[in-house]
Amino acid sequence: MDAYFDSAIIVKLYVQEATSPDAIRLVDGYAAPYALTRWQELEVKNAVRLKAFRAEITPAEMSQSIAAFDQDIATGRWQRPPYTAEAVEQKAEELSASHSATLGCRTLDIIHVAAARVIGAKDFLTFDGRQGALAGQVGLVVKP
Repeated sequence: MDAYFDSAIIVKLYVQEATSPDAIRLVDGYAAPYALTRWQELEVKNAVRLKAFRAEITPAEMSQSIAAFDQDIATGRWQRPPYTAEAVEQKAEELSASHSATLGCRTLDIIHVAAARVIGAKDFLTFDGRQGALAGQVGLVVKP
């Protein structure tokens, strides 16, 4: 599991968006199984639910998207790498202290970058500029 996918990339695999083809191409550049932390899973499912709340997708589409994601988890496409929440939280505090005042990172962005570092990912895939800047600052290869 050499790559860490930002939750927004993962959402695009399960809900059709304008940049879904780009996300699919990026993910297809890596061999499954893909790393999946509890934070990613929660954020992906919540983002899909928010799309239903905002009427961007129907409740049926929401259920189908979450079911497809859960199925991919159950069949091993997404797997939990070994890590502890404590290690991620400690790394997140370090990253916040050293980069938030200059990069303006949100907490979940910091947690995702910290998790990527803790699990030993080499690449960090995101469409988010600030999150990508943080990932690059801490030595991850940022794509696209």
